Amino acid sequence: MTQVLKDYIVGLRHVGFIVPSIKESLLTFKRVYGISDQEITITPPYDEACMTRFAFFKVGGQEYELIEAVTDDFKETLHQSASAGGGLNHLAYAVRNIEGALDALNKVGVKPGHVTPDGIVDFGKRKMVYLDPETTDGLLIELIEDIFHDS
Repeated sequence: MTQVLKDYIVGLRHVGFIVPSIKESLLTFKRVYGISDQEITITPPYDEACMTRFAFFKVGGQEYELIEAVTDDFKETLHQSASAGGGLNHLAYAVRNIEGALDALNKVGVKPGHVTPDGIVDFGKRKMVYLDPETTDGLLIELIEDIFHDS
């Protein structure tokens, strides 16, 4: 039987939003949802130079990602998406066997792209890839596979 993307999806990993300022947006998220500073992970920290900064937190068991472009180059990359002015940017799915998922997608003409044009990025404990929005009718989809090593 031919496998398709839904056969590899384990669940929704996070919902990503572009924001003009993580600091200002977090004030709103804390006020609306009642989350505390201890429930928020910001990476990299504010005192480190970076192209993009991220904030992660959970509400109702669902993880959210705020994305702030810091450099002009990354602002240009993000501003090419439909949510350029801010708002919902992408859905990230937790998958098993990210390579298998990409093989299945390749068979239906869906390729890696966007901020990962060369394919899967391997962080050691995690692999991720964005799908090329030109092959998904503009949908921004990220796939993430967590790697668990035996101790």
